[in-house]
Amino acid sequence: MNRRAREQLRRLGLDISPTRLVRTLRVAQQQQVEIAKALTLDARLLILDEPTAALGGEETDHLFERIDALRKDGMSFIYVSHRLEEIARICDRVVVMRDGQCVATHPTANVPVTQLVEEMVGRSIERIFPDTGAPRPREVLQVRDLANASFRDVSFTVHEGEVLGVAGIVGAGRTELVRAIAGVDPVTRGSVAVEGRVLRLRGPRDAIEAGMVLVPEDRKAQGAVLDLSIGDNVALPNLDRIARRGWLSPRRVASVAGDAIKVMTVKGRAGQPVRTLSGGNQQKVVIAKWLERKPKVVILDEPTRGIDVGARAAIYEVIADLARSGMAVIVVSSDLDEVLGLSHRVLVLSRGRPRGILQAAEATDASVMRLATA
Repeated sequence: MNRRAREQLRRLGLDISPTRLVRTLRVAQQQQVEIAKALTLDARLLILDEPTAALGGEETDHLFERIDALRKDGMSFIYVSHRLEEIARICDRVVVMRDGQCVATHPTANVPVTQLVEEMVGRSIERIFPDTGAPRPREVLQVRDLANASFRDVSFTVHEGEVLGVAGIVGAGRTELVRAIAGVDPVTRGSVAVEGRVLRLRGPRDAIEAGMVLVPEDRKAQGAVLDLSIGDNVALPNLDRIARRGWLSPRRVASVAGDAIKVMTVKGRAGQPVRTLSGGNQQKVVIAKWLERKPKVVILDEPTRGIDVGARAAIYEVIADLARSGMAVIVVSSDLDEVLGLSHRVLVLSRGRPRGILQAAEATDASVMRLATA
């Protein structure tokens, strides 16, 4: 069993022990394990739902090479993806869906990405990324010479009303950096300060109490309790505000959740289990529960991973609203267009080291990738 598992993992370019626990792997590695498992089945039709959502460029190329080989053997595929540039590379025909309905079909995959986006969203692509307003002079977050086993010598500031993007290829240390800033992972040196007050980060609670919250990259494992309702998920990190004198009122929970559902345009009811929601609506619930605390700094790690373009546009509007209201926002994303479209400045990491901070006017695909591969 271990020999066969090792062979399948290596075919996808994943050199790890087959006896290793899956929960110890990064999200991208977990995705590859799931794909390797599916490809070992003697199937004639394989449905891949967002198979590359957590994969980097090299990992994606390995997957596509495997798909091409299986197609030559007669296997058929249904390929679901929001990485629209992959469609022309891997597909023969395209079906576009929006709000549960088929809105377009194309007999060839050679369709402009802009056309697909407009069909998915129902409006012009120029309106996908909203205006985030202008940052204000006052600094809210200060990070100085931060380091741990995954990154080192990271320094930056974030101002009121500013969106700071964090870019880099897989393994650059993006997620590890924001987890450390939010008190999830320990640091070996350096400091994190909110509004000039240096934090003693012994855990996430210290960051939360200082007004800094993290929306993690893996919403199902780290962001939401899937079997609980929308209302309970919104209430969990806000018990000190919702539970009066230690008593939690279901009516109060429903009221707070109802307001959050309206603000975030969640398609669901307060009593509905989060597991029954789409990925986009689950993400909105995770964001909503933290916004209820009225934070000063919001960190969003892969805020649109695995969700459709329509839900992405809604989350982009939320991010823009946060910035315009004066909140400091950090956005980590493997989607470079997303980083460039939302950010006032972009911090580029490579192999755990900061390679530069680019202003929006100078941040392009080429300039970011030049630093990210340095």
